[in-house]
Amino acid sequence: MLRRLLVFGGLGIILLVGLRMLASFVTPEASESVAPNPIPVVTPAFDCAANTPIPQTFIDSWALEYAADTYNFTIIDLVENCTYAFGDAASSFPTASTGKVVVATGVLEMVAAGTLDYAKVADDMKLMITQSDNGAADRLFKVIGRNDAVISIAKRFGLTQTTTGGAWGTIMTSSADQALLLNQVVGQQESPLPEAQRVILRELMTSINPDQAWGAGHGTPSDWQVAVKNGWYLSVAGDRPPVGMWRINTLGYTWDSKAQPRWIFTGYSNTWETQERGISAWNAISEQLVTTMGSR
Repeated sequence: MLRRLLVFGGLGIILLVGLRMLASFVTPEASESVAPNPIPVVTPAFDCAANTPIPQTFIDSWALEYAADTYNFTIIDLVENCTYAFGDAASSFPTASTGKVVVATGVLEMVAAGTLDYAKVADDMKLMITQSDNGAADRLFKVIGRNDAVISIAKRFGLTQTTTGGAWGTIMTSSADQALLLNQVVGQQESPLPEAQRVILRELMTSINPDQAWGAGHGTPSDWQVAVKNGWYLSVAGDRPPVGMWRINTLGYTWDSKAQPRWIFTGYSNTWETQERGISAWNAISEQLVTTMGSR
């Protein structure tokens, strides 16, 4: 009996030691298999309203300094996908020479459709955009079908405040519509204009006469690019009122030094007392954008 107890007792001790040794090998692997998953980090959505690049205090002092009366301007933050509207959003204004972008859009759509050879209009396109040549604009406005083309472009590009005015310089529009158009014809927003034709317009609008690079093209770093087109003229007797006031308009699409889209700025008004005041007013807005949005 004693012998049996010793035998079975010895076997029990051996079994217990074996189980402990087995547990020492299994436990670390088991603990690794049930390691907790990391808690995901949730990035809060960008607050557009809280981060406006043009605060109301700036607008108040700007309007007082430059005697800005009836106007609207639009900023699209292409980094954070925010849109900001300022002034009287319901107002529309004659395009002046910014209407040449509408004309260029019509020309390039015809080129994309294969109904117009770009080589035949390339010289006039360059003159119209880079030098703001009115004669070239007149010829190209005729090529696209004048006011019928304006109506067609407005419909297909979703421009709800853009109507005909008799000529390319008196197309009635708003800053919101022109920001939308610019995003479709030189930017990345999907539109009827193919990329190959957008490249043409980008190259022209980033190569304008330096004397005309004010407004939306003002104050950006030297290694950035702005596709810009400005418009200006003094309203005289026989024009759409107000007579005796300057129509100074600007539009631009900005890329940084790494060719990344940064913002769109479009501004419209026809109540500037002098040409210099209107240009300076839009320059001030562009400088503010560089200050608030250019250093991110």
